Amino acid sequence: MNKIIMTLYVTFFLLVNTGVGFAADDKAGKTNLNTATKEQLLGLGMDEKTADAVLELRKENGEFVDMDELLEVEGIDAKMIRELKKKVYIEGPVGCNC
Repeated sequence: MNKIIMTLYVTFFLLVNTGVGFAADDKAGKTNLNTATKEQLLGLGMDEKTADAVLELRKENGEFVDMDELLEVEGIDAKMIRELKKKVYIEGPVGCNC
């Protein structure tokens, strides 16, 4: 019986630690949309007008909570958001219980 409990404990421990690793790796090599500079946005494939509009939207509304907020920017559609999700992530706003 103790052998089964120990096996379950070890399995659970490995699953929990592996899951945390995947979450951290999801940000690796990606740009935080809430801190991205104009140059970084241009490097993601946006043109100047779109990058400026994203920065203006962030300035007006505060930090982004969801990628779909980018749909408010002229020139960004669902297809572009799918592509951006491969390159950017959103770090939750400070103090937000989102």
